[in-house]
Amino acid sequence: MLTILLVINSVIFIGLSGIHFYWLMGGKWGLSMSLPYNPSTQDFLFKPSALSTLGVAIGLLLFALITIGNAFDFPFGIELRYLRWGDLVISFIFLIRAIGDFKYIGFFKCIRETPFGKNDSKFYTPLCLIISIIGFLIFRIATN
Repeated sequence: MLTILLVINSVIFIGLSGIHFYWLMGGKWGLSMSLPYNPSTQDFLFKPSALSTLGVAIGLLLFALITIGNAFDFPFGIELRYLRWGDLVISFIFLIRAIGDFKYIGFFKCIRETPFGKNDSKFYTPLCLIISIIGFLIFRIATN
């Protein structure tokens, strides 16, 4: 069971990282529907820089490594208990993202009728909750 959970979250993290690297290299697919915007001004809330996109892509790869590291001794001398606590931190990060900011993102957002809002309700927020739940299960199973 632990192996299946580790694989699921790791594959998700690697896939999300790949999408961010794609955007970093100039890809446009999915980009406009993955950024929240203010419907009254039609302006995106932020325009991610290349550096921030790179940071997210690398961060997601690190999340995948931390998750995979829960299956065996990490080759860089990092103790398994730190990887397990790292997995718990990742779970909280995605739980907070799923809850949202109460305006534009998350389960409790107010603005739902934008393309981002619709995708956030259907895909992004549920995915964040799934990642969080799986992460908590990994931590629970791995520490017993």
